[in-house]
Amino acid sequence: MGVPFECDLCSFRNVVGRDPVITDGRDEFTLTAIRRVLLDVMWAREPDTVTSNWSRARRDYDMAVDNLSLDYRTILPVLGNPGVGDRVGLGVALTTVLASLRQGKNAANVQFDTIRKTQTWYANAYDAGENFSCETVVGLDQKKQYVSTGHTFGKWFSRFMRGARLRMGMVRRQNEALTSKLVLGVCAEAEKIWTLAHSEVRRTEMEDAVCFMLIAFGTGLRGEEVPLVSLDGLLTFWMETRRGEHRDRYMMMTLSGRFKGEVDSRWHMVPICDKTRSNIPFRLWMERIMRRRVNCQHRTKGWLFETKTGARAKLGKYDPTFRSLVTLARATNSRLVASAIEPDDFSLWRSPRRGAVLETTQQGVDTKVMELINRWRSKEAARGSTPNLPMRQVYTEVKSTLPTMMQYSRAL
Repeated sequence: MGVPFECDLCSFRNVVGRDPVITDGRDEFTLTAIRRVLLDVMWAREPDTVTSNWSRARRDYDMAVDNLSLDYRTILPVLGNPGVGDRVGLGVALTTVLASLRQGKNAANVQFDTIRKTQTWYANAYDAGENFSCETVVGLDQKKQYVSTGHTFGKWFSRFMRGARLRMGMVRRQNEALTSKLVLGVCAEAEKIWTLAHSEVRRTEMEDAVCFMLIAFGTGLRGEEVPLVSLDGLLTFWMETRRGEHRDRYMMMTLSGRFKGEVDSRWHMVPICDKTRSNIPFRLWMERIMRRRVNCQHRTKGWLFETKTGARAKLGKYDPTFRSLVTLARATNSRLVASAIEPDDFSLWRSPRRGAVLETTQQGVDTKVMELINRWRSKEAARGSTPNLPMRQVYTEVKSTLPTMMQYSRAL
């Protein structure tokens, strides 16, 4: 196997510190989980590899004892572990297996990518504890490899995780793409609710969900990127971007945050055109949410989408409302969504971005325009290699390419 193996009973003693009690239900379940973990460790190796290794070991051993003056103990290592204790991370592996039994979204149980988070939090907690090591193995530029004695970095645990991945497989469910017609249908249903609502809470709910969708669709942002839109950034250029002819007006979506690989917060900007091919009411809904934030909530700083505590909101807060609007739009016009597609197949996570990319491609928008729209994401991939510029300077740079960038949202 290449990693330590001990039977279910010995493994139980190692991790619990005593013999199991036959009448104890938790002990019985622990033994079952141990068997699952040990099978996953074994399953990490291909059967042909194990067979080949075993065959070669027997052949070499037999030949050595027949021809050399060697004792078998000088050829074979001592197998087993005379001590009692968890030396491989069995406790974390059992916790990981238990986590795999939780209910999933796209399948009966959670996916492998979800249970990997157990390994991650344990590794972080371990290195934050008394066993933390300051040793560096390799240091090249900003990328370093550090020493850790944590079990989750060991060979046995790696085998367990590989076996679990092979056993569980991966079930991926891709979000359905939004279309301009469906976006208009969602806006129409939200407009009905907004107009007839007697509660400002209900109107706020419509404004938040619709604007989240429109920003993601109009800029090609991923769902997790929309909450990076800054309220004070929007207000800074709000009046300036309303000047000129209607066709030339736009709204500048200002994203602010400390991105992966960076030390300081940065500004990034993507415009949304007022006048689009299918007349999506971007300006109408954005003006509503801006009035709500400034006049009703008395906010001019922070995030456009934030919690009551001022923290950046997550898309999960708006997804249920968005899906309910998709359901209403489909009920009003069944042609907006194919019969084989369910409203739950749509999500603010990827549906707006997928739809925007497909639609702009169909409308013949040059790939260079899309690259320009996504230029900020490419900069972030450089991990801080570009300078941190003031908001006004970033706006000036983006404005120089504005006619080209506006082709993206204008095609929607």
